Amino acid sequence: MEEWRFIDFGLVDIRDMMAMDEAILKGDEGNTFFFWTPRKSIILGYFQKADVELDLNQCKDYTITRRISGGGIAFSDDRCRQINYGVVGTIDNDRFPLDIIGSYKQVCGVLIDTLIEYGLNAAFRPINDVTVDSKKISGNAQTRWEGKLLQNGTLLLDFDIEEMLRISNIPKEKFMDKKISSIREGLTWVDRELGEQRNMEEIQNLMKRKFEERFNVRLKTGTLSAKEKELTKSLLPKYHSDEWVYR
Repeated sequence: MEEWRFIDFGLVDIRDMMAMDEAILKGDEGNTFFFWTPRKSIILGYFQKADVELDLNQCKDYTITRRISGGGIAFSDDRCRQINYGVVGTIDNDRFPLDIIGSYKQVCGVLIDTLIEYGLNAAFRPINDVTVDSKKISGNAQTRWEGKLLQNGTLLLDFDIEEMLRISNIPKEKFMDKKISSIREGLTWVDRELGEQRNMEEIQNLMKRKFEERFNVRLKTGTLSAKEKELTKSLLPKYHSDEWVYR
């Protein structure tokens, strides 16, 4: 069985993580699946404007950066109850389809398989959401580079909606378009759906197993290569810079 690399970065500064994220995509190690846990932070999608999406006066105790993939804000509070994952893979029209929605559906299938194992009614909602009973539980974002894709996403285990709304400038159109009457009705999280708090490591291990089953590979724990470490070092100033974050 083919081996793919697995890395768990643990609790990290998101600026460091986004630099490593890009380094894995542009490095030399091939297909990789990885986890990280962000500290209190906000990651903007590549095309977003900070002062449009955020009430910056309310965000002074948050670390803010921007990623190279599109999509919306990834908000992390003090609870550290989110599973953040990344996948880098070669586009081959089989495991990672050339079709954008097809590739999202394939990778998001790992999350869906995991949630179904817990008895939840999980489904894929194009372009890039995973839902439980039509409520969003995971947002995902993707970018591509030289025949490879990078997909990141978050599986919410717990979530502070009031805090997210406090720091955000969320236009009504954002949720009216999805035919829901409020942000609260459109979001959910694992602890809420199960009625109990499950161990994060347990869910991560299940995700790893579902990834192996879906992609028919064996995950082998590894680390960044020397080239990836050098790339990360060279990229760090960008992710720490106001020019990148607030452009």
